[in-house]
Amino acid sequence: MLAEGRSLLTDDVKERVSFVQQSFFEPQPRREDDPAAAYLLRQCTHNWCDRDVVTMFRSVVPGLESSGPATPLLVNDIIMPEPGENWPRLLERDIRQIDMIMLVSFGGRQRTEAEFASLLKEADARYEIRRVHRTGPLGLLEIYLRGA
Repeated sequence: MLAEGRSLLTDDVKERVSFVQQSFFEPQPRREDDPAAAYLLRQCTHNWCDRDVVTMFRSVVPGLESSGPATPLLVNDIIMPEPGENWPRLLERDIRQIDMIMLVSFGGRQRTEAEFASLLKEADARYEIRRVHRTGPLGLLEIYLRGA
C-alpha cells in the first residue's frame, strides 16, 4: 500500500507527502524532529469493535502530542445518521445493511458522530471533533487534541 500511495502522488505534492507504515494498535512514535501535518485513519474503524477503535484512537496520542495543536487526526469513514435524521430512505437502508454486515462478519460497526465522539473521549479526554465534512455516508471527522 505504501508503494501504491507513493505512485499516486503528483509532482507538485511528492515532496510534501510521506507514507509511513505503522500498526494502529501500537503507539505512534513521537516526532519532535519531524512533526506530522496530519494523521489519517481511512475506512479503518467500521470493521473493529469499540474496544479496538478506542485503542486505535489512543495510539495516535503520542504522535499528536509531539506534532502540535494544529495537527489533526482525520477519520475518513461512514458516519451513520442519528436516529430521526432526514436521509434518503434507500441510502439509509443501504448503509444500515452494511452496518449489519460489519457486525456479523467482524464484530465491528458503523458509527454516528456522537458514537465517534464517545469513543474519542474514552481514548483521551482531550480529543475534540472540530469539524465534520459530509455530503453523503462517507465523511471526514476533523479531530484535535486540546493542549497538545
